[in-house]
Amino acid sequence: MIESKNDTNKNLEKALQVLEQAKKRVANEKKKQNEKRRKAENHHKYIVGGIIAKYFPDCYCYDEGELNRILSVALQTRECQQIISKIKADSRENTPPQSNLPNAENESEGGTE
Repeated sequence: MIESKNDTNKNLEKALQVLEQAKKRVANEKKKQNEKRRKAENHHKYIVGGIIAKYFPDCYCYDEGELNRILSVALQTRECQQIISKIKADSRENTPPQSNLPNAENESEGGTE
């Protein structure tokens, strides 16, 4: 009877160890996914900032609030809205089938190099 309790305790300890290892793997995977997402977001911010600096070199003369006002007005102009609509329409025409969408994320990261 005592031996069976020891076996049960050992099995329970092993199961708890496996559980802890699984929790650590899940936490590591979540960390990797968050890191990948942050990397993509930071890359996008860097690209957008570079574009703004390229076409609006005086942007460094303004603080964030002033830039927000300038860009919000610029993006609302009729000309800008027409360009945005045209780009969206072109994008819809060139969009791959739904089955290829997971690869599109990888292409966007490598396509700007």
